[in-house]
Amino acid sequence: MDQEKIGVFISSLRKEQGMTQQQLADAIGVSNKTISKWECGKGMPELALIVPLCHILQISVNEFLSGEHLMENSYTERAETNMMNLLQETENSKKKSRSSLSAFWVTITIFFLVVLYVVITNMGISMNMLLGDIPTLLSMLLATALFLIGTNLGRPFLNSFRFVLGKQRIATKEQLFQAKSAIKLAGTTFLGMGFLESCIGFMAIQPIGEGTLFLTELSTSISIALNGILYGLIGFLLSLPIQVKLGIIYMQNLENVEKE
Repeated sequence: MDQEKIGVFISSLRKEQGMTQQQLADAIGVSNKTISKWECGKGMPELALIVPLCHILQISVNEFLSGEHLMENSYTERAETNMMNLLQETENSKKKSRSSLSAFWVTITIFFLVVLYVVITNMGISMNMLLGDIPTLLSMLLATALFLIGTNLGRPFLNSFRFVLGKQRIATKEQLFQAKSAIKLAGTTFLGMGFLESCIGFMAIQPIGEGTLFLTELSTSISIALNGILYGLIGFLLSLPIQVKLGIIYMQNLENVEKE
């Protein structure tokens, strides 16, 4: 579909009806800015608005999609063309959505691996030290879960992944806001618990030995104590892209509400 052509068509029909942008906007329940966007070719009406808009402008849906008045002999041919264009645009939209989602998770994975590599190489932590501190990780996860449940954000936290993964396409403004708040709380809590666990770990350090043995044991104890901060930073950083994605979905939802 040619959005600019349709926009010019809407503008000319509106003027033929002797209506201002505000009057047309009031008639179908949108803002005059939305009408202006349509007429400038920067957007298209929602499907639910096309029929009432066509009724007010006294044209058929086929003529609206064509962006011009149609003669009887070309009506059927243009209807088929418009239908094919709609199907093609729907397919392109789905492909774009899948591509954006794949790029999103690839970016998160690469980001996580880069952070992990930098931390390991600069702190001299072995993989056994990094992955072997299961009690610290479990206590951080448990505390985060309790915070989410205690603030009634447990379900919104789970829903946030459905929104980001595209498994739940329809969401209210309140649901998206709660999901974003839940992810933010989870990331902040996980980071805070990481620092707390590291503080406890430092307080518990009691190296035994002398000379080289003392330094070796002290270095190992410090590395293990720092696991809490490391886990917290990784969890917090992983929550940021999800917050950004939810913010984008939230803004798109607001734009759709404005159009309606």
